[in-house]
Amino acid sequence: MNKRVVLDILTNILKSQGYSVKLHNAGWDSPMNMLDTNPADSMVDLVVEKDGNTTYIRCGETEDDLQRFGSTVRGSADALFISDEITDWTGVFAEQHRIRTWDRDELEIRIGKAILAEAEGTHYDFLGSASYGYDRYGRNNRILMPESTETAARTVDDTNSCNLLQLRCAPIMVDEKRAISTAKGFVSDIRNVAIEFVPFWNYKCDVDGYQQHKTKMVHISAQDRGAINALNKQKYEYIMEIRDQISVPCENYAINSSVMSKEEAEKLILDDAITSNTKTMSFTSKSGDAIITEHKTIKPRPGDITLAVELVYLPFWAVDGASRSIKINACDGSAVTEPIDDDIEFL
Repeated sequence: MNKRVVLDILTNILKSQGYSVKLHNAGWDSPMNMLDTNPADSMVDLVVEKDGNTTYIRCGETEDDLQRFGSTVRGSADALFISDEITDWTGVFAEQHRIRTWDRDELEIRIGKAILAEAEGTHYDFLGSASYGYDRYGRNNRILMPESTETAARTVDDTNSCNLLQLRCAPIMVDEKRAISTAKGFVSDIRNVAIEFVPFWNYKCDVDGYQQHKTKMVHISAQDRGAINALNKQKYEYIMEIRDQISVPCENYAINSSVMSKEEAEKLILDDAITSNTKTMSFTSKSGDAIITEHKTIKPRPGDITLAVELVYLPFWAVDGASRSIKINACDGSAVTEPIDDDIEFL
């Protein structure tokens, strides 16, 4: 998207709704008010104020843009990151740093609603509102309250102490009481219980190709699916049920960032598919009265392989005892006896 045009549109809409809008140093001359900023503030494109509430807005394209924006705002105020596409990684990073995100589709919807509301003489809160409160543990929780549930990134419900996360995740089917009961068979003097979300590259792999040897055609066909732990690269069974949002039944939770990139996962899956479908075949032919046997290695080409790879999360109950810890699969209640991370600590 054209950043300058987008910022001009945002400025016009927000000013028409009574917001005070200031433009930080975005690299071009503008008739709008400029702020005297330090270098870190260049990561903020717009500072929007209304009724004592401030929102920092950044239009960016890369993960680095989001990281630097997050370092600038540091969760101290309402923050919004706008990009053509919100990837799995940017979505998780934004969630962890309490930054709202709009992709191109969301931006188009909100601009359209704002223009329509103005034409009809009705009210539409373009940014949505944000308020702050403290949970029962005294921690500051930012509660986003968009006018439409289309943009709800996270809602903290202090009534039932449940966090609603927009996260592609397997459902939590095992409650804390059951997890603790299972953990008692492995640890003693339980001191802490939390939910840990572990990233996995969930994949489906289809092999379908033909290899020709002289006059003979060999069909190579196979299907595979599974998951790769994005922290330690261990293979796992395919995660069947995935939901777009998850309710966390406790205040203590952590979302682990992926260590293994999507490109690394795709290469590993591709290499495995080629290796597992490589075969040595025998071909016989006649030359006069002689029978000639040839051995030929047949393997699929990369173009014969179709991959569908998605970053999803599995929830685990992490139960800490006096001298050791155990993780309980929050989907099926089983105790995990092998490492599921790479010495990642809770956030």
